[in-house]
Formats: sequence, C-alpha cells, structure tokens
Amino acid sequence: MVFLMWLAFVLEFNYGFELTQFGIIPRTLRGLVGVLIAPLLHGDLMHILGNTFPLLFLGAMLFFFYFRIAPKVFAICYFIPSLTVWLFARPAIHIGASGVIYGLAGFLVAYGLLRRDIMSIAISIVVVAIYGYLFYGIFPTFRWVSWEAHLAGVLSGVVAAIIFRKARI
Repeated sequence: MVFLMWLAFVLEFNYGFELTQFGIIPRTLRGLVGVLIAPLLHGDLMHILGNTFPLLFLGAMLFFFYFRIAPKVFAICYFIPSLTVWLFARPAIHIGASGVIYGLAGFLVAYGLLRRDIMSIAISIVVVAIYGYLFYGIFPTFRWVSWEAHLAGVLSGVVAAIIFRKARI
C-alpha cells in the first residue's frame, strides 16, 4: 500500500495528474471511486510522510504478530472507513490513509483488551505509547482534516477486533 501511495503521489506531483479529484465525495456516484483509491491519495509531502511511517509500523505489527488474520483485518480497516465516509461524512473531498491507520491502531489496541494474552496486551501498550495521540483526531479540529475517516477507522478496527477476538493467531 505504501508503494502505491508513493506511486500516486509521484504521478500527481511530478507529472501533473490530478488524482485527488478521485477522493471520496460523500453520497455522490463519482465519489464511490474514492472508496477504492482515496487511501492512496495525499495532498502534499507532509500529508504522505505523516501517513507513511504509521502505516508501515502498524501494518508491520499487524502482519508480523497476527499473520493469520492480518489480510482480513487490513481489508476491513481499508474499506469500511472509506465506505462510512462516503455514506455519512460532510461534503468535501476526503483523501489519505489516515482511516486505515486509525483502523489498524484501533484494532491493535482493542485486540489486546479483548484477548488479554500477554503478547496482545504488550502490543496494545506499545501502540498506545507511540500513537496514543492519534485518538484526539477522532474529534473535529481543522476543516481540512477528515475526522470522519479517523473515527470510522477506529470503529472499524474495534469491530475487526471483536470479530476476530477468538481467532487462532
């Protein structure tokens, strides 16, 4: 995913493709395309850098420690926030991978609380210690920040944790 994000970024900013127009535009037919590709699109260098490192870290934690369920959890955290934004968010063009990031963080924290095994609890503690500040992002702050994607991401991660709480990891 990180490779695809950077590929889209290079195409847009080095070659003049206007890809951000394909972000999620809530409740519009055109905006449905964004459900698939909006997490890959970013507005500027700081935006993509701000999403690259958390996505790499949280994705690595998910796929390393929970490899059996990781693809399903990742799919939930990728598609459910985008679809939720399309259904319920305010009118704007929503782009970026933060919904996925919030979903992964929500999953890793909730999973530790639900499973209560030492490894999952330790992972939860590490995620909260490093990315606990993320949870402030679920509240409206700046008009250019899709807090709706953040909230939908956390909720999708928690739902994934509930779904897979008894799964063999």
